[in-house]
Amino acid sequence: MLIAGEASGDLLAAELIQAFRQLPEVQSMPWPPKFFGAGGPRMADAGVELLIDLTAHSVFGLTEALAQYGKFKSFFHALFQEAVQRQPEVIVLVDFGGFNLRFAAAIKRHIRKHAGPFNVWNPRIVYYVSPQVWASRPGRAYRVAGTVDLLLSIFPFE
Repeated sequence: MLIAGEASGDLLAAELIQAFRQLPEVQSMPWPPKFFGAGGPRMADAGVELLIDLTAHSVFGLTEALAQYGKFKSFFHALFQEAVQRQPEVIVLVDFGGFNLRFAAAIKRHIRKHAGPFNVWNPRIVYYVSPQVWASRPGRAYRVAGTVDLLLSIFPFE
């Protein structure tokens, strides 16, 4: 499962999928991996089953985000339910910190609440493009550490 909410994340996710598919280990798999989630046209072109085109709903600034809160809340709920139903092995969250960090935390809470001998779903949470912790939000580092299994940064200073 992949979630990218902006055009730049859509491009990065599509490139990640294309690079992943070119790995010899992946090419030799008897059943190639399937991808689903939310993003944009580039992810769809890369073969992702696009449940929601989040890039068509991009917002800038707090005022715009608050005005669209209900819409994003319904997107969040739909994607969360899809994740719980399909139980992907890996969830790749691409940038889009306000949405994706909450999504990672919600998945981890669900896992802890429903853990047991007959419920062993425990997807790895990968965050691609480090959320801003180094400039204006150092407290996010603790949040990321508690919800993300692997953080992939695109800049060395991150």
